[in-house]
Amino acid sequence: MTSRTALVAAIVAASSMQICSGFTQTPLSTTCKPKFLAAPSSTRPATLLHSTKFDQEVNDMFNMYDADGNGQIDKEEFRAVVKKMKSSSRRREVISVAAATFGSLFVAYGSNTFQFAQKNLRQGYLEEAAEAAQKELFPTAMLSADMDKAVSKVLFQRGFTPENTLLGHSVCSDEVNNRKEQLIPLMTNRWGEGFTLGGLGGLPFAGKSGFGAYLHHVPDSGKLLVIFSPHVGIDEIGRVGSLQRDGQAKTSSACGAAIGAYKELQKTKKTASDPLLVFEADNPREFDPQLKQIVNLLAPRLKGIENSSDSIAFVTYQMYGVVRELITACITETPDLFDFASEVAVVGGIMINRRKGGDFFQPLSFETSKKGEKPIDLFEEAFGTRPNLLPVLGSQEAMTRASLY
Repeated sequence: MTSRTALVAAIVAASSMQICSGFTQTPLSTTCKPKFLAAPSSTRPATLLHSTKFDQEVNDMFNMYDADGNGQIDKEEFRAVVKKMKSSSRRREVISVAAATFGSLFVAYGSNTFQFAQKNLRQGYLEEAAEAAQKELFPTAMLSADMDKAVSKVLFQRGFTPENTLLGHSVCSDEVNNRKEQLIPLMTNRWGEGFTLGGLGGLPFAGKSGFGAYLHHVPDSGKLLVIFSPHVGIDEIGRVGSLQRDGQAKTSSACGAAIGAYKELQKTKKTASDPLLVFEADNPREFDPQLKQIVNLLAPRLKGIENSSDSIAFVTYQMYGVVRELITACITETPDLFDFASEVAVVGGIMINRRKGGDFFQPLSFETSKKGEKPIDLFEEAFGTRPNLLPVLGSQEAMTRASLY
């Protein structure tokens, strides 16, 4: 015979797979031990409980399995207890697996819901001046989620998969480019691990050695996907190169490195009439190698800036040209490229940081290459018609220097 308290303990023990045909109470204890008597049964004793609430719970549980109501739980009634516990144990396992599965689905669903709301509800809170500036200067810019989907749709058709593809990204180190639900996190989530190639301004400061390391990490006979991009902010009043960051009352520069380099060059221009700005490399400077490199590479590209519709947009497009040429050099000057990778896809453009309504991306190039084959231009397949940027940059010469078309 066992007390009701002992029966509760038995149920706990049984759920840990310590199940026997019956239980008996040991002296001065409610600990149960196996009982192997000829007629195993449990008799309802006087209450030994110290808690009224617990006493009620035990009574309820005892009565649940005392089918004939005789104050005893016999072997057949205890069989029902064991069956119930085994069923509950299996159900807990199923629930645990289901919880993990639906948890991951909920995360994916939550991300899709966020993207849907961002795209379809942004009209209610968009910044009109910022929208107008973006439409003028970055006319075919896409929301980050749309950009991610457009790239993946085309590449999936060419056999790129998360299993055989290694993502590499050359974007500015600025933390604003890694906000949740924006392009780089979205692409990393889609393709898996991402190799960081970029530093300030989006330049691939990892260099040829870094690109070589990235190449050597590709899955066997796999594919490389490289995305590169300088970035620029647009604030609520439509100022290009400005962004109000989370937690800050005032706006700050974005991209700070590109704008800083431009301001440095403005200080050292030869004459007011000569738009070709010159940086004197011999000027003393504290250790700041990345900014110095940006200044040196940007300087010869600023001729004609006075003809542009916006100087910071002009600088940003020229930064795109700098990054594109450096990425191209990393690829073309890697002799064993196709010994490791079967195909290399490269996507380029400008990331546009916004305080409200989500970040955008102005796509400017998208092509893929295989060994011994001419590169294939995928731009129109993925993004449609190329934007007309002549009104923004002011001249065909400026567009050529920016590596546009």
